[in-house]
Amino acid sequence: MSNAIPSFALPVSPPQQAAGQVVNLFGDGSMIVECDGRGWHCQRAASCLMTPECGDRVLIASAGEQLWLLAVLERAESHQPATLSVEGDLRIAPTGDLSLSSGKLNVTAESGDCHIDAMNYSGKSLTAWLSLTRIVGGQFESVWQTVTQLSNRLLRRTQTIEQVRAGQLDMQAEDYLRAHAQNTFITAKGITKVDSEQIHMG
Repeated sequence: MSNAIPSFALPVSPPQQAAGQVVNLFGDGSMIVECDGRGWHCQRAASCLMTPECGDRVLIASAGEQLWLLAVLERAESHQPATLSVEGDLRIAPTGDLSLSSGKLNVTAESGDCHIDAMNYSGKSLTAWLSLTRIVGGQFESVWQTVTQLSNRLLRRTQTIEQVRAGQLDMQAEDYLRAHAQNTFITAKGITKVDSEQIHMG
């Protein structure tokens, strides 16, 4: 890709509107379009969202002394991904619904904000790799068939009441287990068993 504009690209009598082929791209976003055996130096119109590539068949038009590339008519490499790009920020604001449908979706950004009043998600699986997660809310409800949690350190603090209702509850610590409260009640309908090499009461 050359950054120098050849002398033959300077238009003498630019066409009002014509179809041509992109033969060269420049770093400033302009390009050379060959039409009727002549190369024309064109700027990409803001309405042309698809990024032109060398070999693409495009539509050009003149406005005053400037030639503009209006649209990409046919891509030279149709199997390659097409790129939609604009100068500056982009906002999509339909008056109705917005739907996206594709075989695979890739989103890459340095930062992002998502504000949705109500959201429903359904899928077969979800995998996330995160360095830090913070969730702040008023109420949290979760229903699972099976929950497995592995961690090196777990800290949980409840200000008022924490209740556990289970068919069977099994707690095991490899080194140390401590239960402390102002008042402690241990009750059972059947058997209460305390088994240890040493038992200290009081």
